[in-house]
Amino acid sequence: MPYCGMAEGESEDKYQALAHDLLTVDQAAGYLQLSTSSIRSYIRSGKLKAFRVAGLRKVLIQRADLLALLEPARATEL
Repeated sequence: MPYCGMAEGESEDKYQALAHDLLTVDQAAGYLQLSTSSIRSYIRSGKLKAFRVAGLRKVLIQRADLLALLEPARATEL
C-alpha cells in the first residue's frame, strides 16, 4: 500500500532522491557560502523559488533553483 502520497508503482528511492535535492535555508546558505539573510533576501525578491511546508515554518529550496542563482564569472572579472 502506498504511503506519503506515493502512487502505486513509484519507488521509495525516487522520493528519497527528491528529498535529497531539497535544502533548508541554513543548508542553502552553507552550500553557497552565504548568510541565511542573503538567502531569505533572494527568496523575498523572487530571485530564488522556495516552498513552505504546510503547517510548519520550514522553508525548502530545490537544489536546481539554488544553483540557477550562480552565473559564470567572465575571465576579465577574475
